[in-house]
Amino acid sequence: MVKWVAATAATAALLAILFIQPPVSIGGAYVEVVPPDLALVGFTMSNLGLREVCIVGVEAPLGLAAEIHVTEFNGTVAVMRTVDRVCVGPFATVKFGSLSYHVMLVGDITTVKEGVRLNLLLSDGRRISITATRGVGGLHIHGSS
Repeated sequence: MVKWVAATAATAALLAILFIQPPVSIGGAYVEVVPPDLALVGFTMSNLGLREVCIVGVEAPLGLAAEIHVTEFNGTVAVMRTVDRVCVGPFATVKFGSLSYHVMLVGDITTVKEGVRLNLLLSDGRRISITATRGVGGLHIHGSS
């Protein structure tokens, strides 16, 4: 009986942790420089918890401003739109990249040598630091609506 109570308490504690502060995983972060003054950051975010977690902002190094964008297609026209949050559901993954959600850096991109360090601001108040290494993640299209 004591083992059953202990197992039940441990399970309840684990479920509470997975709900209160869902673990997230960030992988494959890259930054693609788009001269003269833009850079795009892509990565994959996985939510390993029991409730939705949203990225609600991004902090960039001095000299750069960061915005969350999404690329949308309307027929043959691609348009980039600023969004205020990107949410990842429980046990789900969202891939950020050039033709989907991405972080756009604007400003002095000469500071992006080997990579860039950013802080992702989450809806539950956490800051997750990521380092995006310089590389080419794919095609980036700018359009107007």
